[in-house]
Amino acid sequence: MRQTFQFAAKLIVVALLFGVLFSYAMFQGGFVSWFLFYAFLPFLLYMLGVLLYPIHDWKIHRDLSKRIATGGETVDVEVTLTRRIPFPIYYCVIEEYLPDSLKKRDDHLEKYRQMDEPEIMEEKRIIKRVIFPWFRKSIHYRYSLDHVPRGEHFLKAVRVKTGDFFGFVKKEHVYMLDNRLLVFPFQRPVKLKERVYSFEQGASPSFKLNEKNTNIVTGVREYMPGDRFAWVDWKTTARKNEMMTKEFEQEKSVDMLVILNAVYHPSMSPVSFEGAVEFSASLLNELHTKSSQMAFMTLGDGRGYFPFQQDYTHKQMIQGHLAKIRPIGRTPFAQQLERERAQIPAGIIAMVVSHQLDAGIQQALVKLSKKSKRLVFFYVRPHKQMTFQDHQVIKQMKNQGILVNVLSEEQLIQREFEVNT
Repeated sequence: MRQTFQFAAKLIVVALLFGVLFSYAMFQGGFVSWFLFYAFLPFLLYMLGVLLYPIHDWKIHRDLSKRIATGGETVDVEVTLTRRIPFPIYYCVIEEYLPDSLKKRDDHLEKYRQMDEPEIMEEKRIIKRVIFPWFRKSIHYRYSLDHVPRGEHFLKAVRVKTGDFFGFVKKEHVYMLDNRLLVFPFQRPVKLKERVYSFEQGASPSFKLNEKNTNIVTGVREYMPGDRFAWVDWKTTARKNEMMTKEFEQEKSVDMLVILNAVYHPSMSPVSFEGAVEFSASLLNELHTKSSQMAFMTLGDGRGYFPFQQDYTHKQMIQGHLAKIRPIGRTPFAQQLERERAQIPAGIIAMVVSHQLDAGIQQALVKLSKKSKRLVFFYVRPHKQMTFQDHQVIKQMKNQGILVNVLSEEQLIQREFEVNT
């Protein structure tokens, strides 16, 4: 109904202009008046042609250079419009309807230099092109989406506008065209320093889960190449007159569980949550290279759980989940963690990544640490937003046997994460 009314109004305008010029030529008479009428007649006919020309039956296609990208990359987009009738079009304005998820930018490490300023990631992307196709049947235009943010983005519509030379007649049509772009979180190397739960005294420069416990001797055996000299059992060697070494109890493969806090909190910084997601993705990628089994859980708007597996498909599922995750959910993280504690098997290594820390989370972590073989907590927080209460809670957690890593601007702008485990 609205489109019919607009079409009738524009048709009346064209007819009115024609009537005014024709009346002027008829009543005024003379060469000048008729010259003006015939001079403007082509423009009036063109207005009528633009008004009657259909732009709703064009064929449109959008092609993305990549459908799966990593945060901060550039995605090139090409839009092609094909029309059947080569009517001369003076100009054509093509505009993309970008989703709100693309109204941000990811500058990799630079976005963490000012974590306490959430507007640092915001960007008003406007994709609008003016093309002069004239008689061309195919119209092409290209643009680039640079510094694409993490997330699942849907490009759904393209608006096409055209009109006459003077702007009396304007036409537009919105084409619904679905394209999906999935952007994985940006990953960096993670250097894991094991200072707690070491099999040897002192800090270990690498994360080793399958070392032998040199304190528990289960027997002796013949010496084999590669055995340490300190393992030689001299008493048995002297008695049997053969080189014998001590045999130690082999530690079982340690299962690990990584938990990400994806619950919204009014005081949270959006950049902090992005840092938590990127660190989780980098940590999981590093742990996938280890020999022990690993599981991943997110607690936010529902529960996301990925069981112990080592195959590539499992890894891609986790990355896809991290690409789509958003900080939502009404149930507090501490309450959800307390609910899941009963289902978490005992004797595992638990790693919790969170952008929030309060007394409730502290109590839930302390209870989880008593059930776990080891608990490592990664707290992602801007340095300026660290309160006295945060420092007090962190100190109490350390005294209760929880290893705490604070990831602020200084750590997040590095090209490699370095944390204690």
